[in-house]
Amino acid sequence: MSTPLPEQLHLGCGGFAPAGWLNSDGSWHVWLARWPRLRRLAIACALLPRFHADHPWPESIHHLDLRRRLPFADQQFRAIYASHVLEHLDRAAALALLRECARCCRPGGVVRMAVPNLAVQIQDYLQGHILPQAPGHSAADTLLHRLHFRPPLTQSGRFQSLRRLYHHLYDFNSHKWGYDRTSLLALFQEAGLANANACQVLESAIADIHTIERAERIGDGATLIIEAIKGER
Repeated sequence: MSTPLPEQLHLGCGGFAPAGWLNSDGSWHVWLARWPRLRRLAIACALLPRFHADHPWPESIHHLDLRRRLPFADQQFRAIYASHVLEHLDRAAALALLRECARCCRPGGVVRMAVPNLAVQIQDYLQGHILPQAPGHSAADTLLHRLHFRPPLTQSGRFQSLRRLYHHLYDFNSHKWGYDRTSLLALFQEAGLANANACQVLESAIADIHTIERAERIGDGATLIIEAIKGER
């Protein structure tokens, strides 16, 4: 007898797979977690950053390409959560994903999305804010760093061509679109999730939100969170 799926869906989980959720991600890490030798080779070729050697991914994570229809039944989940995922899709793909979330969510269920807050990033730029870890020494460099555009790919050395091919085939890491409160609420509305509001970190109709939402990741004031309760129709 097969084990029933959890009633809560976690999209774009990375290596973080809390209990009680169906954790999913589109990364090659999901596949490579089942093939440790290939994973070590990918790290050695600099296809994956070196720090991943110390951060193994759980084998329980499901591989999902969020640009495609979700492989779940209508109204299957009572909660769907994603943190820093939508901005990695172009707007059309993000809208399609939210529509899929609306389809898979039960009436009265919750769809919750956290994204970088474009309004905060722009305001910090206008105020001349500079992050020490950003390349360069200007507010513009910091803004572009936070917008997370495609990497410059100017590295030299062995495996450079392989790295370029990897980035061409696997482009989830870069951001494709940005949102402020108004634009993300409009996207929810367009997807059929009209009952949506901006929320604070850990402020949610999801009873066990503390198991999945990590304040140390999104509690920096630069993250926008929108949550919708799916209507009965």
